[in-house]
Amino acid sequence: MDTPFLIPIFGIVFSFVTPMIIVLIIFLNKTKQEKYRNEVLKAAIEQGRELPPDFFKTPQKPKENLLRTATFFLAFGLGLGLFFYFFFADQGQGLKFASMGLIFVFIGIGQLIAYHIEKKQKKSGEQEGV
Repeated sequence: MDTPFLIPIFGIVFSFVTPMIIVLIIFLNKTKQEKYRNEVLKAAIEQGRELPPDFFKTPQKPKENLLRTATFFLAFGLGLGLFFYFFFADQGQGLKFASMGLIFVFIGIGQLIAYHIEKKQKKSGEQEGV
């Protein structure tokens, strides 16, 4: 059996199936958590117990730390740029491929600027509130 034609087929199929599997896993996990929460609520009602008010609040994600993500993107962009530069240096195209790291460097710079603006606004808000 000649199998070289199977490689592109699997490549195309898996590139579409893999994201669907990831979304399905996330959906099933959230459904399982909600089912468990409802079972706890049902058991509490059957036993006549009072649940704390925090039980009914949806858990909020912690606010992202802009300084931390800015540092991550700067370091990732620099590392990626250096990797591509040295990997393709012998072919004379190191700088061309290393510039791909600049995308992440500029994202990090943007987040760093946003961090400083947010910090300045908090400081001015605290001074006005005093």
